[in-house]
Parts: sequence; structure tokens; C-alpha cells
Amino acid sequence: MNRPHQAPHRWPGVAAWFALVALVLSACGGAPAAPAANQPSDAPAATSAPAATSAPPPTSTPALVATPAPDSAKGGKLVFAGNEEPASIDAIDVVSVNAIEVVAQMFETLVYIDQKQKVYPGLATEWQRSDDAKVWTFKLVQNAKWHDGTPFNAQSVVDHFEYIRNATDIKGSISSALKPILAKTEKVDDYTVTITLNAPRPDFLVDLAEPAAGIDNIANRQKRGPDAGFNPIGTGPFKFKEWIRGSQITLVPNPDWTWGSPIFGASGPPKIDELIFRFIPEAQTRLATLEAGESHFIDLLPFQEMKRLREDSRFTVSGFLLPGMPQMNYFNTSLAPTDDINVRKAIIYATDKQSIIDSVYFGLVEPAYGPLSRAFPEYDPAIEKLYSFDPEKAKQLLDDAGWKAGADGIRVKDGKRLEVTIVENKSWNDWVYLLQANLQEVGFDAKVLTTQGPSNTEAIASGKYQVPAMGDVFTAASQMTRDWESKGYGTFPSGHFWKDKTLDTMLYDAQSELDQAKRREKYSKIQFYIMENALMVPIFELYFYAAHAKNLKGFVVDGSGFYKWFAGAHFE
Repeated sequence: MNRPHQAPHRWPGVAAWFALVALVLSACGGAPAAPAANQPSDAPAATSAPAATSAPPPTSTPALVATPAPDSAKGGKLVFAGNEEPASIDAIDVVSVNAIEVVAQMFETLVYIDQKQKVYPGLATEWQRSDDAKVWTFKLVQNAKWHDGTPFNAQSVVDHFEYIRNATDIKGSISSALKPILAKTEKVDDYTVTITLNAPRPDFLVDLAEPAAGIDNIANRQKRGPDAGFNPIGTGPFKFKEWIRGSQITLVPNPDWTWGSPIFGASGPPKIDELIFRFIPEAQTRLATLEAGESHFIDLLPFQEMKRLREDSRFTVSGFLLPGMPQMNYFNTSLAPTDDINVRKAIIYATDKQSIIDSVYFGLVEPAYGPLSRAFPEYDPAIEKLYSFDPEKAKQLLDDAGWKAGADGIRVKDGKRLEVTIVENKSWNDWVYLLQANLQEVGFDAKVLTTQGPSNTEAIASGKYQVPAMGDVFTAASQMTRDWESKGYGTFPSGHFWKDKTLDTMLYDAQSELDQAKRREKYSKIQFYIMENALMVPIFELYFYAAHAKNLKGFVVDGSGFYKWFAGAHFE
């Protein structure tokens, strides 16, 4: 998993999935304004063409929106222990989840979405949308400042989006998704901007609410060049203090921060004195720091420790189904032998995902069947019948493709062994060794390449390996475009190397669809198209587990259930 992304209690294995709380902006008689500043909104339903959304359902527990810290709240240092060090904390080019966790504390988005899928004001206090979902107008906060003391205003937003639109080397997951849909961003007055899109985008607020969609200080970016990602200047509740390479990043409260979104539950600067992100690759070592009181929040919990931690009164354990693309393996369709659809299908049939779930994840996750999480209303359950675990069928497909078993059990064709390399992102893809065994059983010479952080993104983008493990967290089905469109060929995260105008057209058409019924039908066809072409092997729905000290209160989790905001965090 590379770009996923925590809060209190919900446990997987629940039989029922949850009702969707629609995030709908209306198109009534023009474009209705969003609620006044400091008021969250469910956004009213449209009276003409409905503005479809695919934000995932909430968890089974109430969404965590912090309440203001009491006067008795304690400050001190809050230590978050993550599994890897970011390559950069550049607001526009941010890619890894560990980087996004840090960036989201320093940079604010125009709007925010909570776990109930309510839209909250951020740097924008009000918004309007045209009937066709192509023109969006935002009123901005009028008292915000950058960390260097310069004012934030409409020109700041124009500079940000125009930079993304015109840049030739955008790397960030959200920025690269926004770039092709931006037509222009214009200043209406000092605190009003209009963003015009190239096509209808009913999910645009979901895009803007992504924690990786914070508004960057373009003046700082232009001044510092490549070093901007190591000297960030945002408007958020925390400011950058220092980065000790190989160890930690330290942030401190922004004393001027008084304009924060009501989602944070914080009426002024953060209570804590320092927010420290430590980098601890080994899961058991991260856990040891929590139990020793050296850290207060850890993610990627070892599944085998779940029961013990839940019974420990010192900690709160949280678990969520994360929306997006499930944990899976791409097939590199540009590289032999996975350029052959029969080989790709053989891998799917050979994969015993239930054994992976039971033995590696202790039954705490659910099997996946396609490129979309079942959290989305666009998910088509019919996809679950397309493939099954059938190693005999896998062998037959390989036989039909001309791959014959040799004396050592490894299949051979035209003098070449049936070799594939599975790329693992350490701490995220523990299933790959069972997948390796599954493939060996039907005649593959399957190897595992272990990578982490930047080396993982480089390995996937290189096109040198056949079966890279992957996953993605996003809050609208339309955001799957970034994983599958041909424009991403040869770049991370498009590890499938599949260039297909038919799929591109399907993706662009579906993401612009305003009618919810038609939208579901179009995304159903996309799911089947991807799986019928055997472009991936789905493994399991991504559930994310974390633990924190029980006396740590007031942090907030974003709409995906993964990222945290610590503006209101405090100790009791």
C-alpha cells in the first residue's frame, strides 16, 4: 500500500455495510451557496440534475469531530510513530501517506469532509456550483496568514491552482489528478475565486478535501525551488521546526492560527507544545515505543497483537474500512510473461485470498474482488462471481498458453522459465509471500522484491517487475482515474502499464456523470472491463488499524478514516 492513509472504534467482519450519507451539492436555480462560515453542511440535494457523489459510507461508530479542549487540557509533546520517513513534505508533490500525515498539519484545504461525509468550511467559507458542475466559486477566510506572516487571499488560491495547471512535472497524487481537469482559476475580488473545470466534476469538493490537497505558498516554492519540500510554509495550525534526517520531523503550534475549520474543534492555536513524527520501520518496535510511553499514536498495528492491545486499558485501538482501491497486485502488461492475458488470469485463479486473510490477517479483513472498494455505492457485487480460487484452472490456462512444467515443477516456454517478481512495500504487503507460494504451486518461478518508501515508488514506476503490490485510498470513485488512465503510463502509481483509449473514455465519461443511476452503471462496466482484461489480482479490502494512548483526546480523522488532524489534540 502506498497512498492510503484512523480513529476510534469500528471493527471489520461486520455483516452489514453501511448506509451512504450522500455528499450532494445542489444545482437549484443557478448554484446555491454553501452554508455560512463555521457551519458544516450535508449540502442539499439537487432539484435538477443530481450532483452525484461517491464518498464512502461512515463507520459504525459516530464520526470523530473534536470538541474544544478544556482549560485543564495538557500540552507537552505528542509523538506519532510512523513506518517510514517521507522523501519530502512538499504540499503539491506529496505522494506517500507518511508525508501526507505531516503535510496535512501545516497546509489547509479549501474544504474538509468528516467521517459522516459532511462538508466543512476550510480556507473557503462559502461555495457555489454551476448546474453542470464545471464552475465553482469560493468565498475565502479574510484573516488567514501564511506562516511567514504574509496574508492569504484570493491571489494565493489562484497562484496555487494555476501552478498545478501549468507545471510540467507534477508528482503529487492529488495534484496530478487535478491538473488535467483544471481549465482556469480566476480572482473575483480579494477573497473570492472561481475555478473552472474542463468537464463536469460532481466530486470536486471531495478532491479539494483530500488531506494532500492543501493550498501551497507558491512564492515560497518559487523562492526555494526543490528545497521548498524541506522548508514548507503553510497556513495551518502547525509550523515546520526541524527535520532530523533518519529520525524525526518536528512541528510547533502556529500562534497566529485563529481561522481554523470547525471540523477541528479548536478555537485557537494547538494546545500541545510539539508534534513529533518519528520514523520506525519495524512494527514491533513501533508498538514497543507506545507501550513504553515513548510515543502516543502508532499506525500499521501488527495484526497478531490486536487482541492483546484491545484488552490493555492504557490504549484505544481503532480500525476502519478504507475506501479506494483494495490491496492488490497490478500486472505489468508491458512485460513478459504478464503481457499475456492467460498468464494474468492464471495468477488470479491461483491466488488463495481467503488463506491469506486467515493466516496473515487473522480474519480481520474482507476479500476484495475488483478495483473499487465495496464502501462505494458504485461498487458492483456481481464482480465477486467473475473469478474464484481454482488452481487447476490456473494450470490449464498456463498449459493453453504454452507453458509446460519442467522437471523441477517450474514451467518453461521456448526455453524461458515462467518467472515473475512480486514487489512488496514493507509493512504494507505482508501477504506477498503467500502469494509467492500460491504461484509456485502452479509452476511459476516467483520471487519477492522488498522495497520501502521512495524505493517502492521507483520500482513500480520503472516497469521492470511483473506483479507490484499496491492499493490506494480515495473518497470518490472518480478518483480511481488517477490509477488507471493512460496519462499515468510509466509513472507511479500506474504499475499496470496498460494504455487503452477505451478505458480512458470510460473513466472520463463516468467521472463527469451527474445522474447517480447512470454513474453506477458506468462504474460497473469499468470494474468488469478491468477484471475481464485481468489487469490486477485483488486480495483484500483495506482495513487500517492504529492505537493511541487513551489520554490522548481531540484529534480528528478525515473522511477516508485514515488521516489524522492534531490541531485540537490534547492530553487529559
